[in-house]
Order: sequence, then structure tokens, then C-alpha cells
Amino acid sequence: MTGKKEYLRDYRTINAGGYVTFGNNSNGLIKGYGSITNGSFTIKNVAYVEGLKHNLVSVGKLCDTGHRVEFDGHNNYIMPADRSKCFVTSKKRGTMFPLDISLMVGKPQICLLSKAMSEVSWLWHRRLAHLNFRYMNNLVTGEMVRGL
Repeated sequence: MTGKKEYLRDYRTINAGGYVTFGNNSNGLIKGYGSITNGSFTIKNVAYVEGLKHNLVSVGKLCDTGHRVEFDGHNNYIMPADRSKCFVTSKKRGTMFPLDISLMVGKPQICLLSKAMSEVSWLWHRRLAHLNFRYMNNLVTGEMVRGL
């Protein structure tokens, strides 16, 4: 859960989302859902709760989505179930383990590299506003564009 809608990507508003009860017995309305990512690690279905002052992560929900969460005396670790790599390590602060990730807010302003067949493919990729190569292949095989 988060109280900052700007942290969420692919945000979708919902009606009648229910309420979350805070520690002081006040309620916050669930306004929608989205994803939080740092580029290599993504948490999906994060609730935007109006009035929430802290970001909260459910360890049970992470485990339900195929992640493994481990704690030791000083750190917590979030990784895939097979322990092949560690997505996030967070240091203990007092009695809490805050999730320390550098969030990517908004849409990235970069074009990720991909394998292309030729320089002509890259030329059309740039001309078509960085269209995905899979979609460009659909245009070619469907004969939807001449000269591509």
C-alpha cells in the first residue's frame, strides 16, 4: 500500500475499493491499484490508499507471488523462490525493516536496446517513434506498410 499515487505505474482507478483501518482507528479509502518498480524488481497490485502516510509491504503477498523473503538480525532480503539472485536488501532500522528501493516514477525516457535484423530495422524503429520490433514484424508480415 502507498499513499503516493505518483509512485504507481499503470495506475487504474476503482470504485468502491473498500477501506483500510489505520493504527489510530481512522480509515483510508482504497482509490486504485498500480505497480511499483525499480527496474529490476516489480511489485504488482499495490493499493493507493488516500491518507496513508507510509508505504507498507505485505510479506505474505510477496510470498504468494513467488518471492522469497528472508530476515536476519540486520537485514531483510527479497528474492525469487529459487534464491538465484537478490532483488532487494534492506537494513533494519529500530524494530522495522523498511523497503529501500529507488523507485522509477513515471514512464522511463530511454529506448531499451534490442536485437534487430539490420540497420534498416533500426531506421524504421526510430521513424516510427521507437515502435517495438515485434509490432514492426507484424506490420511487415501483415503487409500493412509498403517499403518497410
